[in-house]
Amino acid sequence: MAEAVITGGLGFVGRRLTDKLLQKGYTVKIFSRSNPSARENPAVEVIKADYSNIDALAREMEGADVIFHLAAAIFAFNKEEFERANVGVSENLARAAVKAGIKNFIYLSSQAAAGASEYKDNPRSELDVPSPISDYGLTKLAAENIINELPAHIHRVILRAPIVYGKNDSGVSKIAAWVNRGIMVNTSSSDMFFNFVYIDDLVEALYIAANTAQANAQTFFVCENKSYSWKYFINSMADAMSRPRPLMFNMPYFVLEIAAFIYEIAARIFGFAPALNYDKIKEAHIKGHWVCNSQKWISLTGQKFTSLKEGLKNSF
Repeated sequence: MAEAVITGGLGFVGRRLTDKLLQKGYTVKIFSRSNPSARENPAVEVIKADYSNIDALAREMEGADVIFHLAAAIFAFNKEEFERANVGVSENLARAAVKAGIKNFIYLSSQAAAGASEYKDNPRSELDVPSPISDYGLTKLAAENIINELPAHIHRVILRAPIVYGKNDSGVSKIAAWVNRGIMVNTSSSDMFFNFVYIDDLVEALYIAANTAQANAQTFFVCENKSYSWKYFINSMADAMSRPRPLMFNMPYFVLEIAAFIYEIAARIFGFAPALNYDKIKEAHIKGHWVCNSQKWISLTGQKFTSLKEGLKNSF
């Protein structure tokens, strides 16, 4: 029976990937920063991982066929925190994987590592030189470079995901709460376009990446190969929820800065990760679009992606 290790396995993507792997006959070991949660399925083992201890990580990886590295800090107070969580952890995992004899390393990166595109009709491709805007994007790109430097005998694939959505996602739930209130704040330019990937499609892509020899040593964007405006996304969500389409307005940049400052202060005082900070504002207020081209992945694997309307319909 094949064994998989998943970092960040208790998160939104990790839980869905765990279910997928169990269906495929894998045993699963989850690395988590938090205390292990009780799991009813004996095929799943949850380990409280010390990502600073390479020897301990290697011991826990021994005998595994593949590691899916999903764990990352999306929000942090400063660049140093991003570097510790996204670069330091990735470097230690890579070293531990080599020590443990892992032959298959799949890394979930982000569109933020590549950067935005100036024009919505000229989406980013894997051939473009990365130009990340935020500290998050910079550290995800640095982690990609670490994975790319793994020894040649290790099958490694990097998947760059844009906005991920699906049922029980905390981000979608927060947006849905605003849609229910009938009002929605647009934190980016009103005409900015984005790509999206439905959670089931992302999980399928992760599984395919681990089981497709031709994907080895390559980086791919994975998403529906079509971009949408934020207004279209919100209105489609309202339609899927059978709610009236909300009133949308743009928030001025200086107001966002004030909100980010207040949010970060509150997060420091009360000990939670800030959902809005200066790093996210940098990504939101650009002259361009968060669009990418997934044709390279589609041509290689033949994977079909769920349309945004269908995915949102499945999410509520």
